[in-house]
Amino acid sequence: MVAREQVTDGERLRARQDDLQREADAVAEDLGLAGLLAPHGRVERVGSAALGLMVAADLDLTVVCLRLDDSVKRAVTAAGATLGLHERVRQVTFRDDTGAWNTDPRYPDGLYLNVEYRSAAGREWTLDIWFVDEPDRQPDLAHVRDLPPRLTDAHRTTILGIKQALSERPAASRVPSYEVYRAVLDHGVTDVAAFDAWAGRERG
Repeated sequence: MVAREQVTDGERLRARQDDLQREADAVAEDLGLAGLLAPHGRVERVGSAALGLMVAADLDLTVVCLRLDDSVKRAVTAAGATLGLHERVRQVTFRDDTGAWNTDPRYPDGLYLNVEYRSAAGREWTLDIWFVDEPDRQPDLAHVRDLPPRLTDAHRTTILGIKQALSERPAASRVPSYEVYRAVLDHGVTDVAAFDAWAGRERG
């Protein structure tokens, strides 16, 4: 009976993932993201939507630019304004993380748009769009390059289960998805209890 419930849970998580994946495609098309962003650089879908590991309505994109000068900054803010005029968009936030504004040495300089969008199905989506000119230093691009060959169906089911359990916790206690991927792929974690134990050891 337990094994049957586990299979059912896995099937449910994979079905939800597939539904979110299809809706993410529809969101991108409805907002015209390809045409809007492509003039500024190479557009890469990253994060859970690129890896097929979605449990939340989040769509992450990274745009690789040749440079991040004032002309690009104007273009990015103009793209944000265009998105803000869309009937399904509630809010667009722009952030400059270049030069002195970039206070985290782990990440390259970047320009950022956060978009709050409501889909035709009534689901609230969050879009995170980064514009960078040093792609080799951008972790999310490395993840979508390096992780897919390592992901088996069993890994995917385990990751979806852990991410779903974590998503139901208070926001302040949540962790980056990559920590889940690392725990499962590099340390053999198989459920949320084991993840909690692993995360506790990592924190020391």
